[in-house]
Amino acid sequence: MATASRPSRKALRQARSAEFLGERRRQAETKGPSAVLAVAIDQLRSAISQLPDTARADAAAKATQTLDQLRQSLAES
Repeated sequence: MATASRPSRKALRQARSAEFLGERRRQAETKGPSAVLAVAIDQLRSAISQLPDTARADAAAKATQTLDQLRQSLAES
C-alpha cells in the first residue's frame, strides 16, 4: 500500500501566505480602491522579497519603473 506524500513545509507556508493575502484583499475590497491598492502593493513587496538576492534588485527596479510610469500617466490625464 502506497502512502500519500506530504506537502513540503515551503508549500504549506506558501499556501498559508496566499490564503492570508487573499483574505486581506477581500477585506480591503469592502473599504474601497485605496485599501485594495495598499494590499496589492504589500503583495508585490512580499513577492519581491521572496525572490533570490540576484533577482530582487531587478524586480524592485521594474516595479518602481512601472509605478512611476503609471503615476506619470495619471498626472498627464
